[in-house]
Amino acid sequence: MENELTKRDHIGVQDFVLLEDYEHPEAFVENLKKRFTENLIYTYIGPVLVSVNPYHQLDIYNDEIIQTYRNVNFYELPPHM
Repeated sequence: MENELTKRDHIGVQDFVLLEDYEHPEAFVENLKKRFTENLIYTYIGPVLVSVNPYHQLDIYNDEIIQTYRNVNFYELPPHM
C-alpha cells in the first residue's frame, strides 16, 4: 500500500492548483492522461475531486485502503473518494 501511495505522489500533479501551466487546457488534459495511464483516476482541483472512468476494475476500494483514508485530513494522502 505505501508503495502505491508513493507512486501516486510522483505521477502527474495530484492537485491542478499546483499545475505550473494552469492557463492552458492542454496542460490540464495532459495531466489527466498521465495519471489515467497509471490508473490514478482521482485528481483534485482544490477541494473538488475530479474522477476519470477507468473502464475496468481497480483495487482501490479494499479494506486496507479504506482504513488508510479513514479519519485523515484532506491533502494528507493522494486524491481518493
